[in-house]
Amino acid sequence: MEGLAKIVNIKASMNFGTLSEIVLSLFPSIEPVKRPKITDVDIKDPNWVIGFVEGEGMFFVNIYKRKDSVLGEGVKLVFKITQTSAACG
Repeated sequence: MEGLAKIVNIKASMNFGTLSEIVLSLFPSIEPVKRPKITDVDIKDPNWVIGFVEGEGMFFVNIYKRKDSVLGEGVKLVFKITQTSAACG
């Protein structure tokens, strides 16, 4: 039970801490684990960044209306890493 409680505490600190009513009733003394902000951590291994980008990153092409273009459209290439900062605190 102690190991399972540790897992539930970790889960409580992820994705806004959303837990089902059943889990909350079975583990009434949940204590979310404090998670460091990424700015507080030195990245010692570049493979960590690669893994993070593979999980949270994306490339996409944005085509939009543009009056000063001969074709009337513009193209924007975008690389984005998305993660909710509220869940990191």
